[in-house]
Amino acid sequence: MNEINYNNLPARQCEISDTSDVDFVPEDAWPLCPNCLTPCHPLQYYCHKCGSNQAINPLTPYIGFVNIRFNYDIFLTMWRKIWSDEDVSITIRLLYLFMIAMYMPMFLVIGLPLLLVYKVYRSRFRKVTVIAFFIIAILLFIFFTRYKLFTGLVERPVIRR
Repeated sequence: MNEINYNNLPARQCEISDTSDVDFVPEDAWPLCPNCLTPCHPLQYYCHKCGSNQAINPLTPYIGFVNIRFNYDIFLTMWRKIWSDEDVSITIRLLYLFMIAMYMPMFLVIGLPLLLVYKVYRSRFRKVTVIAFFIIAILLFIFFTRYKLFTGLVERPVIRR
């Protein structure tokens, strides 16, 4: 075996095939949503009917802000199983909650309050909820700022004389 060309294929295997996908796939074919099997436009990233987080376009996982839903779908699935799935045991629910708290703290700090704000239907209660969350956010900001300053986690300039 020649060390330089050990990855090269023989010439007979490198020939271009005469058959193509045009023979099997019609020109007007559209991809289907993996969740609800609805035909979707080929340039669409996610299903417009069911809102599934499974990508329709194969390039979706590689596009910057478009792939956020694709990459973090596992956390949304765990969140749904915690609250709405009756078949999940309490230990699995606690494990899911632990995973979300460990890997998605911004989800709990920002996403959970926003979810609660959108679940409140009356406008008066919604305003009160938003104001309460702003007050809590300000208090948390002050607490963490003071905690960092008093515990020495923030570097103070060293004055040399």
